Amino acid sequence: MPSNPTSSSSAAQNPDIAAARDIAAVIHRHMHAILAEKSLKRKCLSKLKIQSQQFFEFSDHSVLSNLYWGVENAAEAAALLGSLSADERESRLDASEKMLQIPASLDGGGATLGIPNDRLVCSSYLCLAAVEFLRGNEWRAAAHFLQAVSICPGIVRRDFAPGIWREVAPLFVRRGVRESLGLSAPLDEFDDGMIDDAMRWMAGRYKPWLMYYQIMSAGDSCRSDAVSTPLSGVQNLYEQRNGVRTNPNRPITRQESIVADDVDELPVVSRAPTSNIKCLKDILTESQPDTPKSSCLDDISDNISSNEDTSVESCIEDQEGEDFNPIASLSWNARRPSGQTWLERTQSLQTQRQNDGSTAESIYRSFSTSFCDTDLRTALGLRSRCHYAHDFSRRAKSLSSRATQQQEETSLIEQNGVIERIILKLCFAEDLEKTEVNYTVDMNTIYDVLSTKTGLKYSLLKDMILDELLIAISTSEEEIVVRTSLGILSTIITSNRSVAVDVQRRGLRLHDLAAALKRHVHEAAVLIHLINPAPAEVRELELLPCLVEVVCTQTTSTSHKEEAEEGVITPPAASLMIIEMLVTAFDLETNSAHLAAITPPRVISALLRAPRRGHLDEVASLACVLAKSMCIDDKCRKYISQISHDTAPFVSLLWSNQEQAASAALEFFNELLKTPRSSAIALLEEMQEQGSSNNLCALFLLTQNSTPEYRILAANLLLQLEVLEDASTKSMYREEAAEALFNALQREESPQTQALSSFILANLGGTFSWTGEAYTMAWLVKKTGLNLSQHRNLIKTYDFLDESLQDSGVDSWCSKIAQRILQLGTRVFEALDKGMRSKTRRVSRDSLVATAWLGLELMKGQDELRHAACEILLHSVEQFVHPGFELEERLVACLCIYNYTSGRGMKRIINLSEGVRESLRRLSNVTWMAEELLKVADYFQPNKWRISCVHSQILEAGTTKCSAAVTALIYYKGYLCSGYADGSIKAWEVRGQTATLVVERKEHRKAVTCLALYDLGNCLLSCSADKTIKMWHMQQRNLECIEVIPTKESLRSIDSLGELMFVTTQSHKLKVIDASRKPRDVLKNKRVKCMRVAQGKVYTGCMDSSIVEVVIINNRQQEMKEPSKSWMQNKPIRSISLYKDWLYGASLAVEGAKMKEWRRSSRPQMSLVPEKGASILAMEVVEDFIYLNCSTSMSSLQIWLRGTQQKVGRLSAGSKITSLLSANDMILCGTEKGVIKGWIPL
Repeated sequence: MPSNPTSSSSAAQNPDIAAARDIAAVIHRHMHAILAEKSLKRKCLSKLKIQSQQFFEFSDHSVLSNLYWGVENAAEAAALLGSLSADERESRLDASEKMLQIPASLDGGGATLGIPNDRLVCSSYLCLAAVEFLRGNEWRAAAHFLQAVSICPGIVRRDFAPGIWREVAPLFVRRGVRESLGLSAPLDEFDDGMIDDAMRWMAGRYKPWLMYYQIMSAGDSCRSDAVSTPLSGVQNLYEQRNGVRTNPNRPITRQESIVADDVDELPVVSRAPTSNIKCLKDILTESQPDTPKSSCLDDISDNISSNEDTSVESCIEDQEGEDFNPIASLSWNARRPSGQTWLERTQSLQTQRQNDGSTAESIYRSFSTSFCDTDLRTALGLRSRCHYAHDFSRRAKSLSSRATQQQEETSLIEQNGVIERIILKLCFAEDLEKTEVNYTVDMNTIYDVLSTKTGLKYSLLKDMILDELLIAISTSEEEIVVRTSLGILSTIITSNRSVAVDVQRRGLRLHDLAAALKRHVHEAAVLIHLINPAPAEVRELELLPCLVEVVCTQTTSTSHKEEAEEGVITPPAASLMIIEMLVTAFDLETNSAHLAAITPPRVISALLRAPRRGHLDEVASLACVLAKSMCIDDKCRKYISQISHDTAPFVSLLWSNQEQAASAALEFFNELLKTPRSSAIALLEEMQEQGSSNNLCALFLLTQNSTPEYRILAANLLLQLEVLEDASTKSMYREEAAEALFNALQREESPQTQALSSFILANLGGTFSWTGEAYTMAWLVKKTGLNLSQHRNLIKTYDFLDESLQDSGVDSWCSKIAQRILQLGTRVFEALDKGMRSKTRRVSRDSLVATAWLGLELMKGQDELRHAACEILLHSVEQFVHPGFELEERLVACLCIYNYTSGRGMKRIINLSEGVRESLRRLSNVTWMAEELLKVADYFQPNKWRISCVHSQILEAGTTKCSAAVTALIYYKGYLCSGYADGSIKAWEVRGQTATLVVERKEHRKAVTCLALYDLGNCLLSCSADKTIKMWHMQQRNLECIEVIPTKESLRSIDSLGELMFVTTQSHKLKVIDASRKPRDVLKNKRVKCMRVAQGKVYTGCMDSSIVEVVIINNRQQEMKEPSKSWMQNKPIRSISLYKDWLYGASLAVEGAKMKEWRRSSRPQMSLVPEKGASILAMEVVEDFIYLNCSTSMSSLQIWLRGTQQKVGRLSAGSKITSLLSANDMILCGTEKGVIKGWIPL
């Protein structure tokens, strides 16, 4: 075994510039020959044979693909060298270099697709050498070539550069290679193993020095006016540093000529004879070209030298006799900028630390030798940390005292001492913990000074600072070291944002910052924000909980406020801005999931304290996050409205010139205005206090200069703020805002803008619930007199008990804002008419709502304007009255007709079409307004009604695959709910002619026999053959069972009145269940078949064909229809229906009469017999029709005219009908195959 070269005396001898130049010349000749022969591709790839494998990784193919195409690009660039432009050649070479870095970074010892990694890495470095050679950088090309030699010397000398051993062997004779390797044989007798060892020794010996001479010969590379100088500058520098003389008469080779053209001469710095220590201070001082060396500097240097001679000399004496390899300690040897990644360098440093056993000394060793002489490294190698820290502290104090006398001349020297102290403190955690000095500001100042200087040494110093900070962040286990390193690096990046790109290029990993953040080092959030990673990277690391923790823990202290004065973003503010990215950068589902983590009140309160005062970007991020939070959380909006009393920071965003900040503020305020009207008015008044005229002016400018969407948001806010101003004067702001909204409403070419403007106009005069849901439609529906629970539950989503509908301020607000809008005249109604005729259902519906609340104010006066509006709008409003539209739309259309046709417009009712009159007649059972309009129409022009008997199927829900029959139907909170024979309950959302299943629950063990509404708590009741009653509640499209009431018998039907529940049992008993949930019998002497609850009474159909009325209050019972005679056929009443003041009962025939007539005579006023011998199983009655399901045709419905008792048609359900329901002029039936069908009369 050969001995370690570094242990011999000859190995310790440093290669001179001549030897390095000779090696470079040999490599140059071989590279030139390879490129001239165009054999680069063959030599790099010919031996790479992929072995077949059963399994392989995709990344393995990626490695070989990068190697192949990297070599291909380099070979093409060499072949086309004369025909390519400089930019094209450099582009090819850059692409080749990037691809070759992939295989070059493989770990040795393994294999990729059967090819040894050593061969792949060797081929990569050989091709990288060719790339650098083509660029004209022979020094770097030689370094890459030697790297390939160090990996696989046999491959290089046999396949790539045959004959290279014969050329370098004479060099080894002069360098004593045999003695260095411990070999006695002559060089010409070396076997392959010896040759490989010799070449590997050559590569390891010369490569660092080639890089060293390259760096030292680069000079002040940053200066644009640098002049190329001969290589003598490097040679003279080497001679001075090592005391070695080279032959001045030696002929210069072609290689030397090439190299000499690419290097700059460095100034030779003389050294004081009293000390050979050359520290960071000396380099900075001597490299300052335009500042003369002052006498103060001489005094300080002398003082330091005299005070330290003894200690230095003693340390040098202690080091005598020990071998020291200066090459191994070179920092750029460890860093290897062209071939070694920062991660590899970090791992190398960790290994070095483990070997040395001292973390502090190893860190110091990694940077101290970069800028100090070898003598300094040798002298200080065994000195203790405390002693060295004492020396630096003493130097810093000396510099500081001198600086007070000559501040301008010695400022740089002071900074040099601070650099040494900062780096020392950064390396030693125990010293850093004991100090209270803020080194972050000092280091930032130092880095700023270095950034203003040009020259290689300054660049290297900055690189050293960044590298040491990165190493500390990624490897240190001391929290104080990581925290301080993060603070320093964040401060540097804050002052110079280009450094963020530099540190990422150097290998700063987001994973390391995430690990620090998860270790509660909150400063990591600042650096994550500054380097601005991709949102997907942040999401993959699952940092959101950590960011929330930073916001919640640090905003309770005042430390971040102190940092704010220094200009560095605080951890809470940085976390806030990262959170903004996470809640806006992804799809709706992902953003909502992220928002759910920040909507708790504790987090919202902390977020409000996170931004620093005066930093608009942070306030804008807060506004954006809060706006998004209010959109997804029902309770969040109310909480934010209650705690965000200070709107000044958000108002200031409106005044800023930053478009993004103003947009965030508009979104925030528009979301915060989606609250009950009294709360929204309070917010507007608070904004008015911040500066009414300034706000109006800023919003006016935003309506002029923003994008269409934000122009509308600005107009909405401007118009509402203007309502608080004096209404007697004409306002330019008011007109501009209203014009912006109505112009956008008419822009059909921009559907998104049109929809937004119609939504704002619909609710401008109305109100919202705390959930942010528009409640203007519900507020208008209440004005139509909709009181019955069964009718209210036909309307989707609205809770008519919501506090927003009890707000008394809505009416006055509606009046004020309507007055201002109506000042625009007929232009308003022309825009609304166009909106109602829009093909977009949402736009037409919102335009109808806006027309309705403006009509409330128009009805109070301005007869001329009302008449003009009626002429413009009435035809568009009429379409919403017909069956097929939602009930709330039909009612609001009826309200519009009622308001706009009052006064002179009343005669317009004469021109209503027969279809509109028929629709109003059908609505007369729901609202008194429809009945009043019909009376007026009959007064001016009596009409003989012609009824259309044509029905159209508009709905089919469910599939025939469902094996369970539909046994019950009802509308609950706007959803069509259906019960099934298998015990399940489904809720459907019906929109037009489509039904979408929203939720399905199966908690009954047997068939669901009936569904009913329970007004107390706005719940749904279901009864079943499993002897239970279940109470359900629909919340956010989710049906939840909130109570189970057991009974002793199977149940057939259920209904409610107040807190009382009425049920019929399988044994035909009627029972009532009160709040105690204990059932008691009603009508003990009657067997009940069916029942219906209405107008505070229970109407029961009995098995003896009688109908009994039970008054709930006093339990008074009256038999309205007498039972049949005992000798006649038993005819039980199977169905009861009530329509207006009529009561109908069905058994073998349908009998009906007004309530008063039933009570007075107990005899029917009308009777119809569907078919002889047929029993009526189910019946529903609407305005014009009676729908019957008979035993003779159980899969169809018979249609009878209610007035004339004539059969006019039949509707086929396709299978046996098992349930029946009428709602909003529709007739719906459920079948035994699980399908629901619905029809409307045309």
